[in-house]
Amino acid sequence: MNNPRSKALTFHLIGHAHIDPVWLWDWREGHETVKATFRSALDRLRENPDMVFVHSSAAQYSWMQQHPHLLAEIREAVQRGQWEPVGGWWVEPDVNLTHGEAIARQALLGQRTFERLLGRRARIGFLPDSFGHPGTLPQLLVQSGLDAFVFMRPGANELDLPSNLFQWEGVDGTRILSARVECYNSSPNQIHTSLERNLAWRPEQLKHWLGLFGVGNHGGGPTKRAIANIRELAQHPDWPTLQMNSLSGFFEQVRGEQVAAQLPVYRGELQHHARGCYAAVSEIKRLNRRAEHALLRAEKLAVLAAPAGYVYPHGPLTQAWEGLLFNQFHDILAGSSLESAFQDAFQQLGEVLSIASRVTFAATQAVADQVDTRRNGQEPDEVIRSLNWEGATWVTDYGDGVPVLVFNPSGTTRDEAIELELNDWHTEHLRLIDDAGQDVPTQRLQSESVNGAGRPRFVFRAHLPALGYRLYRVLDEPSPPEHTSPPLLTATPERLENAFWTLHFDPQTGGLRRLIDKATGLDLLAGTGAQLQVVRDETDTWGHGVRAFRQLVGVLGGATLEVLEQGPVRATVRATTRYGKSVAVQDFTLYASSPEIGGRLHLDWQEPHHAAQLVFPAALSDVTATYAVPYGFLVRPADGEEEPTQDWMDVTGLARDARGVQQPAGVALLNDSKYSASILGGELRLTLARSPVYAHHDPALLTPGVAYSHTDQGLQHCRWALVPHGGNWQAARVPVLAEQLNQPAVLTREYVHAGTWAGTHSALHLEGLPTVSVSAVKQAEESAGGEGNPDLIVRLHEWGGQASTGTLHVQRSGQVHLIPVQLRPQQVLGLRITPAGEAQAVNFLEEAHD
Repeated sequence: MNNPRSKALTFHLIGHAHIDPVWLWDWREGHETVKATFRSALDRLRENPDMVFVHSSAAQYSWMQQHPHLLAEIREAVQRGQWEPVGGWWVEPDVNLTHGEAIARQALLGQRTFERLLGRRARIGFLPDSFGHPGTLPQLLVQSGLDAFVFMRPGANELDLPSNLFQWEGVDGTRILSARVECYNSSPNQIHTSLERNLAWRPEQLKHWLGLFGVGNHGGGPTKRAIANIRELAQHPDWPTLQMNSLSGFFEQVRGEQVAAQLPVYRGELQHHARGCYAAVSEIKRLNRRAEHALLRAEKLAVLAAPAGYVYPHGPLTQAWEGLLFNQFHDILAGSSLESAFQDAFQQLGEVLSIASRVTFAATQAVADQVDTRRNGQEPDEVIRSLNWEGATWVTDYGDGVPVLVFNPSGTTRDEAIELELNDWHTEHLRLIDDAGQDVPTQRLQSESVNGAGRPRFVFRAHLPALGYRLYRVLDEPSPPEHTSPPLLTATPERLENAFWTLHFDPQTGGLRRLIDKATGLDLLAGTGAQLQVVRDETDTWGHGVRAFRQLVGVLGGATLEVLEQGPVRATVRATTRYGKSVAVQDFTLYASSPEIGGRLHLDWQEPHHAAQLVFPAALSDVTATYAVPYGFLVRPADGEEEPTQDWMDVTGLARDARGVQQPAGVALLNDSKYSASILGGELRLTLARSPVYAHHDPALLTPGVAYSHTDQGLQHCRWALVPHGGNWQAARVPVLAEQLNQPAVLTREYVHAGTWAGTHSALHLEGLPTVSVSAVKQAEESAGGEGNPDLIVRLHEWGGQASTGTLHVQRSGQVHLIPVQLRPQQVLGLRITPAGEAQAVNFLEEAHD
């Protein structure tokens, strides 16, 4: 088929209208555009019985429930084969920045909505405008009930592919038939210009190729003029056969001619496009990360509370997920929309967080009602007591001290720092014991209230069972004297030290001059670590044409160093630095009995057309750079190019000790809200803020003298953690620690009462699966037992790249069930578990899956 204009070649032309629900407009205008476009598309379908219109985004169909007559017409068009729902997801999200489990919910809510409103699910994955696709995506598409994938970005000038139709193989071995289209829209007047380009785009060996036509971005779809042009060109002898069809029809034709088996296999990512969007608009990214983990935690705790009589709140949780998923649309989460559009997004994500918070609190309260919170089985004479009225030293407790239940949402045990503030505690005494009556060290902190009298705040380390809780009790008693030497923990403005690390601070930049591993004597830094650098960034919002952000302009300096806190639990040194009009306050924390190295950054950023970065130059050679991506990890070149990442990245290689002997070592950098990073040699660099003009898209020029609004100006917050390790990042359990940073334990206070539940409890845990995590636990959407006896969905993820075999322990109906599981490297495994403990592998749609 070397003659691109032969009539033996068939072009399958598919009507389409790409609609950004939010971009250079808000969601209200998006709704209006969807309604008008759907009306227009239905009219064109009636006029052209051979034409098919494809459209994605279940959220947009959900909007049409406000227009039932229009929705009924769409459903009728679907039934007669002229309207094809594609994508299968709630929106067309940014799949670099979205949590893997959020992609699972894109599929679950998207496909269920397609089926409910249209009577048909989608079969074709469809992300023509998303800004790149990680190598984990094939598995996630297949688990969404999809058997082919259509995309446009990255384009031919951004990524060489063996063919524009190929088998894409993901990191776990899953393959999906994939097509890169030339464009997702076309001129409203002339179709031949798009077809001309597509003639060269077509893989030469194929007798069939596809093309989308219709006005896009702000909707519009196929026009009468475009359809007339297609009819005219179809009659012309100098054009190939032009046939109206659906996306499914094209892929069925390819499979029917057994072409798919002969296509090249591509292994790797589909990157890069718009690298600047990995960091644009920090607040939308911070709220997205918080909301994802808040909902996952709320679901787990709601399941934990079910035996306590708590009714799983399907309705509110579904509403919250829909709000989160909508705001993962690629022009929202990527930060490329108007400033005013983000105000809506912030409000909507605030609602998501509020729902998750209410569910979490209600679930923990339901559990607390059932726990025996008495001390030694003794009944209190009253549940709120005002005691020890001796001048100003009175205390209010809840019957016998203050019982506190701390909940762990993870599928593994935790040792985690917990902060707690009491009320009406007008005494110097404060003793903390666990459920076994053992004393737990505490350290007083500054109260959040400026009227701190009677509201002591303190921190302690909680040892928590997997997906469960432990009971602690605060008592108005003196803490017992230490019988052993306290762990080493010292702090000065120049140095921070515990049994694991010695940190030396740079007096100018407030960063780390040295990071010494006391077990090996290695200094793991080749320069100043945790340094805040300023780089030039004169690009547009998308960062078009940019591969790296590394043109150094300056460093935040003029440091003021002070000891913020020091006690038996932890010590913190605060560094305050400045650059231009910007001010950063960065806290470094070490714990007495833990190897954690924690950082908390408050950055008041006031530098338009610049970017701020957190930099750690590790003293390593022969390095491997690894980044977290949705439901997996990827190894990428350590060449300094800006990459999308999620909650961790790692550089591992060889470090030389004082005698010049090389030994394996590495450093992982964890974060709670950032997605843009690079690694150059051993240097890790996390981009904290970018400040282009909102929604500035090249080649549009900025007008001198106009007061534009720039992104990321003002105060923002970020937590990070550093995990140096001697072996590989898998042995250091980096993804587990990243989840703990992002999905922390929660607590609830309770009064003293009898109960049937013990002081510690675990509902689920893993055995023999060191590189597997429990990413989600929820009630099934439907189950044979109904609401009163529901099935559970448990999602497991092998995060270490190692085949794993072990056992999942699940407590159901008063019994512990042992479920054998086996996962291939980087597999996502969903299990539907009945009340009797029977387990079946399911996909994201909660249906049987091989």
